[in-house]
Amino acid sequence: MSRAVIVFDIDGTLIDTRGSFSWIVKDLTGASDAELELFRNTGGFNDDWELARGLTAWIASGRPKIVERCDTLADLLLWCGADNDPGDLTAACSARYRGEDGHPPLWKDEPLFVRSDQLESLTEVVDVYACSGRSHWEFARAEERLGFTFARATVAEHARKPEPAALVRLIDEGEQPALVVLVGDTHADRLTIKYARKRRADLRFAFVHVDAAVGAAAFVAAVLSDGLAAAVATFADA
Repeated sequence: MSRAVIVFDIDGTLIDTRGSFSWIVKDLTGASDAELELFRNTGGFNDDWELARGLTAWIASGRPKIVERCDTLADLLLWCGADNDPGDLTAACSARYRGEDGHPPLWKDEPLFVRSDQLESLTEVVDVYACSGRSHWEFARAEERLGFTFARATVAEHARKPEPAALVRLIDEGEQPALVVLVGDTHADRLTIKYARKRRADLRFAFVHVDAAVGAAAFVAAVLSDGLAAAVATFADA
């Protein structure tokens, strides 16, 4: 049996993307903070391009009271109708994030939740991987900002959470880590664990949810001071 693995989500987990994410969506859609939260609370719409597209369609269709019943972009677009769908907004969101077309490069100013030395210390006791919805380009910028290179990583071009492949592709067939812990901040992360357990029933998985109250740094500190088993017993919620 090989060493345990900790797999980190990036946005909202290791890097505070709340400011840039919200700015991009509001700039494209004209939506309010309350409307952003309404969509986020469904458990879906974790990418800025999905939320921007969904909000644009929803606003154009008159803000119908359907959001609570639509936790995916596909469901929402069916309700709002093709005439109100602005189409794929990935390029527009990326330009704003990367600092293209005259926009400021938002990624350069995002606060970090975890220091590079903390991540480096983790590698002495566990294997440290990443499972992100970022593109290759955005993931490279995340590693640059964190000052840390992950041993293995999933990015958007590989698979998207909550597809179980986003997580299980990081563990080679025949590998038997003592435990695979996913640390994330969204419902999509939690669902990824649920589906991964069905895909790789031979592996042990745990999920650690982090947020403004309990951040990733607290979990990392617990692993380094008390060991992984004790930290998971304290922090894991699935």
